Amino acid sequence: MHSFATIQEFARYAAVTYFTIKGENSQFSETDDFLLRMKIETEYADQLEQLALWLQNIGNHKEGAHFDLFRPERNCLALPPKRRYLEDQIDLRFYCHWVSAKVIILYNGGIKTAPLAQDCPNVSRHFYNAQSWTKQLQNIGIEILGQNILNVEELYIKY
Repeated sequence: MHSFATIQEFARYAAVTYFTIKGENSQFSETDDFLLRMKIETEYADQLEQLALWLQNIGNHKEGAHFDLFRPERNCLALPPKRRYLEDQIDLRFYCHWVSAKVIILYNGGIKTAPLAQDCPNVSRHFYNAQSWTKQLQNIGIEILGQNILNVEELYIKY
């Protein structure tokens, strides 16, 4: 039997609201889990800080979250942005679902150690979960108005 996850608001900025998912039996949301695990990885502290700055900058950009800033990962997207936007190599991958320029659903991620996410022991599970959750949300349909998800109470997905 599957458990289910719901969508919750994670952070609201001037132009973008970030949401996350939380399993019904989970202590932390997927995004909180990612942040807590990555904070322990002290050698990646600078990369985590860069990701946090990207989220803040995207969230406060007057036009919101441009789709092309995100890294395509099959059905979903990831941060950090595409290589052309980066000064330094970032090994962290943080998967998400771009709903609109004003609404992003953040998932989970990790330290990518292989050329392909599906081959990486650190991120493959998060990559596949992000694919599944994005497909489910696309099938249900997310109704938005500005930075808000109108049908958030109806968005139950298999976890």
